[in-house]
Amino acid sequence: MRTLSFIHTLRRFWQDQKGLMSAEAALMMPLLLWAHMGIFTFFDGFRTQNVTLRAAYTISDLLSRETDYVTPSYMNGLNDMLGLLTQSKYETMLRVTVVRYDLANDDHILVWSEVDGGLSDVLPLTQTTLESKLVPRIPAMGDADSVIIVETWSAFMPIMNFGIDAFYMENMVVTRPRFAPQLLWEDA
Repeated sequence: MRTLSFIHTLRRFWQDQKGLMSAEAALMMPLLLWAHMGIFTFFDGFRTQNVTLRAAYTISDLLSRETDYVTPSYMNGLNDMLGLLTQSKYETMLRVTVVRYDLANDDHILVWSEVDGGLSDVLPLTQTTLESKLVPRIPAMGDADSVIIVETWSAFMPIMNFGIDAFYMENMVVTRPRFAPQLLWEDA
């Protein structure tokens, strides 16, 4: 009789569903929070990439309309604008390069390259670095045509560590000058 009572109690316990929802919630809540924060972190990364690319296009468009000389203080102002457009809490970096194409020699010629910002490993381009790094990424150009290459770097710090470490988002935009044959540099 005692065995029958024990089996009856066990069967009643097994069929009782009171409190299961709270137990399931306690088991699933950490997983749901982890997934939510992961999605938020990846979305923030894509949003930051979009914002930095738009800022690079804005700066490139501004330079393409320039008819006066570009000076170091102008470059500093462009980098400040990059920081403002990206709303970055960290230091931004900007490199502007002007390249001319010589059809007779099938050669891209570096006219000038200048950097503003704080990354020590980003330097103005030389003819050698231009040929190795950027020429494969420059679109086809006509003879004696010049282009403005704007490269930007903006830091991305993920909110949580979900397989993404902090890094600098790099963008490159190539634009032709609109109102002048070539963008000119002047050390002031």
